[in-house]
Amino acid sequence: MPWYKSGTVSVALNSNAVIGTGTAFISNGRVGDAFRGPDGGWYEITNIASDTAMSISPNYQGPTNAAGVYALAPMQGYVKDSADALRALVNQFGGVLAVLGSTPTLVGVRTALNLTDTDGLPEGTNKYYTDARVRAAVLAGIITTDSSAVMATDEIITAFGKLQAQATAAASSVAAKAAKGANSDITSLSALSTPLSLGQGGTGRTDGLAWGGLKGALSSQTDLQAALDAKSAFGVGQTWQDMTASRALNTSFTNSTGKPIQIHVFGGPTSAANVAYRVGIGGLFMTGTYSAGASGYISSGSIIVPPGAAYSVTLSTGSAALISWMELR
Repeated sequence: MPWYKSGTVSVALNSNAVIGTGTAFISNGRVGDAFRGPDGGWYEITNIASDTAMSISPNYQGPTNAAGVYALAPMQGYVKDSADALRALVNQFGGVLAVLGSTPTLVGVRTALNLTDTDGLPEGTNKYYTDARVRAAVLAGIITTDSSAVMATDEIITAFGKLQAQATAAASSVAAKAAKGANSDITSLSALSTPLSLGQGGTGRTDGLAWGGLKGALSSQTDLQAALDAKSAFGVGQTWQDMTASRALNTSFTNSTGKPIQIHVFGGPTSAANVAYRVGIGGLFMTGTYSAGASGYISSGSIIVPPGAAYSVTLSTGSAALISWMELR
């Protein structure tokens, strides 16, 4: 082991204190090692307090030195301690090592312990089976006539027999019922807790009534009548309404009523200049009106707007004010 000489030490005449700078005394020295001081003399290390502080014996004999070179020399105590540690290990684990054998391989250890198979271990009430042996075990003595519930106290062979009996009974029950897909052996359905949906050809109801509660004369089906009215012909269930407050010229609107509507717009020129109205439906100009003088009414005419179509009344020339905008809706 090389001597340790890193850093410098500060020593004083007749003092046992050694103060290090840039030293690591703890990991590189031990009590009993030799300390060679800056004076060239040899001393015994009696205590190591930290990486930068230790004590020596006898007290330092040379002149005081604040940054002297030094050396830590290991003594024979290392060999003795190593021998003591080895002896302790042999005393503690020697017998175990002897049992494990001298071949440092997994096979060698297994051979030394007679563990190449389960013959070297007492079986007792435990079984040592490989996966293959488990899969190859014969179910000797299985009984498949008991379909009662499997109990926690059942043996494995008994539980297997019960499960097989239950599966057999279930298969017989299924075989007596209509199969999946097309069937010709179903003649009626009764006591359904869940009604057949409309997509299955049913009514979706359990009270015997069809859609909308139909029962009795058609004239009494107010909900059906309301639905039919909502989808009835143009003009039925519609009225003329004043939409002036929510309408404007040169602006596009959309018929979102779900039915055709009819519009009729009046306007008036604001000057003596020529003025023309054009009515557009879905981006197509359908009709137009013209006035050549101020204070004369201009009518868009009555135009039908299909459901979902955009419609507008625009000025192609001149300027005019919106007087009224009526819609049949």
